[in-house]
Amino acid sequence: CNYSSKIIPPIQSRCAVFRFTRLEREDVMGALEKIAKKEKVKITPDGLESIAYIAEGDMRQAITILQVASTTGEKVTADTVYMTSATARPEEVLETLNLAMEGKFLQARTKLDDLLIKYALSGEDVVRQMHRAALELPLEERRKVAIIDRIGEAEFRLSQGSNERIQVESLLAHLALTTLKE
Repeated sequence: CNYSSKIIPPIQSRCAVFRFTRLEREDVMGALEKIAKKEKVKITPDGLESIAYIAEGDMRQAITILQVASTTGEKVTADTVYMTSATARPEEVLETLNLAMEGKFLQARTKLDDLLIKYALSGEDVVRQMHRAALELPLEERRKVAIIDRIGEAEFRLSQGSNERIQVESLLAHLALTTLKE
């Protein structure tokens, strides 16, 4: 498992704990290339990149994504990877965030609809990807902290059972309002 805290104490006491660090992106891609070659799966370079992006160093997850994506057709591409892994393209999530931060709430909301429908994402999936994208925004640290704080608040509300559409739209609205006030 990835989180030993999710295993009940009686089972934990009977097990040895082995901790593994996440692998480097290049190592994941190299291992996937070997697997694809042995399994005779055709994979494009952008397909490899997208699996490495989604897996974030978790080799088990990378192999699972490769396996699922390979069942959809002749070749594993970035499109098949994103469609089969319930993950939106990072550039589309970034575009949604940027639209909101430019004060273009309605356009950001339309883009959010595309993400939710096209990729069949949940609100939590979108918020997690927004968090990841926010870390890479070329903003001053103070602004980045404020955005991540708001994303964390939205994720907390989602975990408590709030309506996902309302929470994610609220996040976008807050980003748009903050921009308009500056």
